[in-house]
Amino acid sequence: MKIEWEEHRSGTVMRVTGELVADATDALRRESTERLTTSPRLVLDLRALERVDSAGLEALLWLSEEVMRRGGQFRIVRGGGQPAAAMQATRIDRRMAMHATLESAARSLSRGHHSAREAAA
Repeated sequence: MKIEWEEHRSGTVMRVTGELVADATDALRRESTERLTTSPRLVLDLRALERVDSAGLEALLWLSEEVMRRGGQFRIVRGGGQPAAAMQATRIDRRMAMHATLESAARSLSRGHHSAREAAA
């Protein structure tokens, strides 16, 4: 797994590439904890994520909860393949604001919308 960070006007983009599996979750949690600030606005870009297991899904839930606990906003740019299927099967995609594009997620942060349903576009 590789994590890249980009700062934008509307918030921070965290791009995850490769496999988010049990061996990688500690690194994701550690790096996220170091980067997250009070009231963060985070977009998690999963378009390059190739595989996720149950530990990876749990780490995504943790990240979402951690951002919210800090008073921030959290959005996901969904990818495809196995990660998208896993998120649908476990209904995680219904618990988080999912977006088809990075632009849509960034606009949503700027507007401050919280609804996962409005993010379906």
